[in-house]
Amino acid sequence: MHWKDFLYYRKSEKLAVILLLILIVLTLILNLILSQRNSRGVIFTQNDSLVKVFEEFQRNLSLREGIDVLDSAHVVPQNEGRSNDGLRSKKLSEENSPDRDAPFPTAEKLDAGETILLNAADTAEWKKIPGIGSTFASRIVKYRNLLGGFVSVEQLREVYGIDNELFSRISPYIQADENFRKLRINELEFKELLRHPYLNYKQVRAIMNLRKKKGNIASIHELVMLDEFTSEDIFRIEPYLAF
Repeated sequence: MHWKDFLYYRKSEKLAVILLLILIVLTLILNLILSQRNSRGVIFTQNDSLVKVFEEFQRNLSLREGIDVLDSAHVVPQNEGRSNDGLRSKKLSEENSPDRDAPFPTAEKLDAGETILLNAADTAEWKKIPGIGSTFASRIVKYRNLLGGFVSVEQLREVYGIDNELFSRISPYIQADENFRKLRINELEFKELLRHPYLNYKQVRAIMNLRKKKGNIASIHELVMLDEFTSEDIFRIEPYLAF
């Protein structure tokens, strides 16, 4: 059999093949036309919706501009009139106020010879001393609370910022008292003793160890024997200890 025999068709077969090819071409052309028409329709629909939105925006903008014009023509003058009335009434009230030209009140200060109590005075009383303001008054009271009270006026030198010059100015206005709190050295716990400014960690630990070894501490002389305490430490802490 020769290969040309495969290309031989009868007349009816040729007609069928031609019709099939025509149908295929028509199908492709129809699909192409429909796809183009659908895409155009989508684009047109989208463009049409955008146009409608833009037209709606223009109408709203026009209406808003008209309202603003009306507001500026009618509302603003009324508000201006009210604000002017408010300014006039405020001006009249200020003119009639008795404290209009009054100077800024100054803190009352002590005169020469007047004094305050070292441990009883609060911050307001401390500020009455010439040279003492809010900052120093707050520092003094805070440090006094840590100590449990001042034993002497000289302890004010330990407050941060009070130098010899300032101390010499304020000391004549201060009267010492004995209203300070003592430490129950045999009853207080470690943390409670450590809060006192005159006791450090090593000293408190030495006190606790001494209590464990022999029981209650009888006098300051037992602390003098400890290496953790200097003579200066003993001098400062002795007035605060209760045995």
